[in-house]
Amino acid sequence: MTRGQTDIRGFTLLELLVAMTLMVVTASCLYTALYTGFKSRQSALAAIEPTSQALNAIELLKQDIYGVLPPTGVLAGPFVGSNSRSSKGAAADTIEFHTTQVYGSTGRPTGGIGKVVLALEDDDRSRNPVGYRLVRRVTTNLLSPRSVDPDEQVLCRNVMSLNLRYFDGDRWLDEWDSTADANSLPKAVEIDIELANNIRISNGSMEKRRLVQSFAVPCGLSAQPAEEATESTAASATGATGGMTTQPGGQTGR
Repeated sequence: MTRGQTDIRGFTLLELLVAMTLMVVTASCLYTALYTGFKSRQSALAAIEPTSQALNAIELLKQDIYGVLPPTGVLAGPFVGSNSRSSKGAAADTIEFHTTQVYGSTGRPTGGIGKVVLALEDDDRSRNPVGYRLVRRVTTNLLSPRSVDPDEQVLCRNVMSLNLRYFDGDRWLDEWDSTADANSLPKAVEIDIELANNIRISNGSMEKRRLVQSFAVPCGLSAQPAEEATESTAASATGATGGMTTQPGGQTGR
C-alpha cells in the first residue's frame, strides 16, 4: 500500500448471504407470531360475539318487561306468549306486549308507549343451515288511522332455538294469553336461548351455547278481573259522593 492511500474494506459475499438469511428468518418468525395472534383474535371474537349479542338481547327484553303495561285498552293491548315450533322443528316461541320502554330506531331514539314483538325468523346469512335470527319489532304510533310498519331490529344471529316460559305464581307455563285470564300478567318471564358459536368441533358440527335467565314482572301491574274492577269503581264512586244515594223522584239522601 502506498503512502497516503486509505485502507477501504467491504463485506464479503459470504457475509452478505449470512445477513440476508438472518433477516429472512427473523421476518418469518415475526410474520408467524403476528398471524397466530390475529388468528387467535378472530377465533376469540367468533366465539364471544354470538354470546355477547344474545346477552344484549336478553337485557333488552328484560328492560322491555320492566316497562310492561297491564292490558287495559288500545294503548295497552294484550300480553300474549305463544309456544310454537319452526318449520325445522326448533323451539321458536313468540311474545307480544305493550311497554313504556324507550326504543332505539333506525333514525333516532323515540319514547312513549309501544308494542313489542319478539320472534325468530329464518336467516339466509347464517353460517349454520338451521340457524335463525332473533328479531324485535316495535310499533310506537298505536293511534295511527292507517297501518304502520314496525321498526325491526335484528338482535342476534345463529340462534338455534328460543323458548319462553311464564310464571303464574305456582308453576311455569309454556304459554300466556291475558285475554283468556282476566287481562292479568305473569309474575315472571323466563327466556331460554340456544345459539351456535361459529366454532366447529371435531365431528364437524358447530359448538352450541345455551343461555337461560328469568326476571320478575314489576309488582302491582297485574290487571284486576272485570268483576273486581267494577266493584272497585262502584266503591270509589260511592266514596266520592260522600256516601250519598239516589232515591226515587230524583232526591238524594244519606
